[in-house]
Amino acid sequence: MRLRDNIRKGTWAFLLAGCISAPALSAVVDRPYFRASSVVIVFGASDFSENGGTAPVVYDFHLLDDATSGQASPDLIAADGRPINYNSGLYNPISSGEGSGWEMQINNPTSGGAFQSAGPHQTLDENDSYTAFGLDDSTDIDLLGSGSRASRFYVASNVPFDVFGEAINLSATGDFSTMDYSNIRFRFRYTVSGGTGVNRWGDEAQDPAPSGNGITYGEFGNSLYTLDGLTGSPTQVFQGEQRTASDPGSIMEQAIGFQARYDLTGSTISGSNYDFSQGIGSLAADVVYTIYTP
Repeated sequence: MRLRDNIRKGTWAFLLAGCISAPALSAVVDRPYFRASSVVIVFGASDFSENGGTAPVVYDFHLLDDATSGQASPDLIAADGRPINYNSGLYNPISSGEGSGWEMQINNPTSGGAFQSAGPHQTLDENDSYTAFGLDDSTDIDLLGSGSRASRFYVASNVPFDVFGEAINLSATGDFSTMDYSNIRFRFRYTVSGGTGVNRWGDEAQDPAPSGNGITYGEFGNSLYTLDGLTGSPTQVFQGEQRTASDPGSIMEQAIGFQARYDLTGSTISGSNYDFSQGIGSLAADVVYTIYTP
């Protein structure tokens, strides 16, 4: 029994030694890897109100990782969106302006003349109404809010970003047919937070340009900027310095709002001096805003 035990032990030791000395035939290299990409999210409305647009809807998901300065970044959502109507204070899709005119106000009535905009806002159509009004020699009609068209879109980011704008597709008809891009005044600004209730945004956001130099074209003030300065190629209108998100929160809470305001301007016809004697017509353009890496 002892001899057999010794033989078995010797054989086991020999086989084990052989396994240890054999070369490795394969290997597995694992690499856990985590990285937060540079992302900018833009939301507003899915389409114009006349086309059944809804809001708020995210229509831009920009990946800034591989872009270089001044180069448009990849957008992971194919659809293009529209802004919301700024004057409403709600997430309402903006009107295209086609088939409707400016909202008008009654000046110096002896009585009545109240205007009620039933939507789409910033347009005068059959949904709106006035109360009957009395008049004398000073009673007149003018454009509500000097005829400004205002819109807003929202941006949330984990990285600094720039915004470029380009004016395209000019259309001028009727008594406005001689007008061009230089007759559309342009002003651009942003607000870190605003709104109330379900329309609240920016509670966990920060100023993306704390130096005060964020707006690079169209800054509100005494200077006259027009869409003529945004033609030919995309032009920078905002230069970012840091991300919008400051603290943990939702997309809405980490978003800031960009507002664009447009006015009709010119020597003979403008939003501030329009009169019935100046006739009818239309002046329109598309302004395309694109997110760029800084």
